[in-house]
Amino acid sequence: MPRRNNRRIHLSFLAACLSAGGTTLHAQAPAPVAPAIVTSASADVEVKPDRATVVLSVESRATTAAKAGAETARKQRAILDTLRALKIAQEQITTARLELTPEMAYPGQGQPPRVTGYVARSSVRLEVLDLDVVGGLIDAALAREATGVGALQFGSSKAEEARLKALELAVARARAEAGVMATAANGSLGNLIELSANHAQPQFEQPTVVSFAAMRAAEPQTPTPVSPGMIKITATVNARWGFTPH
Repeated sequence: MPRRNNRRIHLSFLAACLSAGGTTLHAQAPAPVAPAIVTSASADVEVKPDRATVVLSVESRATTAAKAGAETARKQRAILDTLRALKIAQEQITTARLELTPEMAYPGQGQPPRVTGYVARSSVRLEVLDLDVVGGLIDAALAREATGVGALQFGSSKAEEARLKALELAVARARAEAGVMATAANGSLGNLIELSANHAQPQFEQPTVVSFAAMRAAEPQTPTPVSPGMIKITATVNARWGFTPH
């Protein structure tokens, strides 16, 4: 008998709970989504370069790895001595790459490949703060053991200032577009709900430099012309605004 009483008590308690909270078992209707306007806008700001990064490359070939490495080291020392003679500070010069690889021959017809020699490569990265001397530095390096110019990249000390200005213009453009959309939709623009930004890499006008090797071979006395052009910095923003229909 005690067990039957307990069972009746449990069943009665469950029925009471279902009766009292029955309304919570029904699915609730989703809350209405507030209307919003989403815009995306970009803006560009151009700045004049005032600095450059030059990568000078050196390459040597020899029958042994030691000879190839030693020859490349000698050429690199000659380049560094030339740069120091031109008043380039040590902190403006860094070693960008050191590489030593074998050169292989593949006879075929079941014969294994064999090493025919070695090639050693190195690169020196040079930070130049005066664009007027870039061409002369390249000429001097090519005349003193450099075998090529691996890269030439321009920069500006005002790049961050330009980026912030581009952001400001992009936000203003996004808001203006949102206002036009709100008016066209017979309503008014509400408060800003969300705002994010995407930053693209600076873009450079091309071409920025003439082919050094070809020009040096054709006219060894002609200074290397360098045209930095302009740097374009782009900012893109995405925004969400409230919208109030009339």
